[in-house]
Amino acid sequence: MKGWIDSRNIFHIMGKFAKSYKTWKDGTKNLFLLAAIALIGFLALLFGFFIGNPGLPLGWLLGSAIEIFAYFTIDRGSSFLLSSDADPKKGALGAFFGVFRMALYAAGLVLGGFATYRWGSMASSYCNVWTVFAGYLPMGVVLICTTFFRSKKGEDPASNKEENKNE
Repeated sequence: MKGWIDSRNIFHIMGKFAKSYKTWKDGTKNLFLLAAIALIGFLALLFGFFIGNPGLPLGWLLGSAIEIFAYFTIDRGSSFLLSSDADPKKGALGAFFGVFRMALYAAGLVLGGFATYRWGSMASSYCNVWTVFAGYLPMGVVLICTTFFRSKKGEDPASNKEENKNE
């Protein structure tokens, strides 16, 4: 009897996932890539627990969680603001989320800074300010790379496909 982990099963599952991935919206694809990078980074920094420095993986996890939330609010907020019905409250909500994102970024760095330099040390803190900062970085890289690859395919990343159908 073959086990569940068989190369045919894995390739079948990966093929189904690839077909499903192609149907996702661009924002969902980017969110998935950010989550995958966060998981890979966390697993790569997992050694921090074994060397007595849990601040490395936990700082990356905090930074990545803030970054994913920030991307989610940008993606959903822009689709909300660009919807067809004009409402002045939408602009205020967009401004609120913009300020809230910046405050969240600052709070993550302040928490990481206090945990690194005030409450612990670089070698034994529970949250490292540098890995929190590094956790913020993949969003820019993912957005630049996905926009570049979509433009290479001939797709216009800034165009709204639904808007083009209505014209």
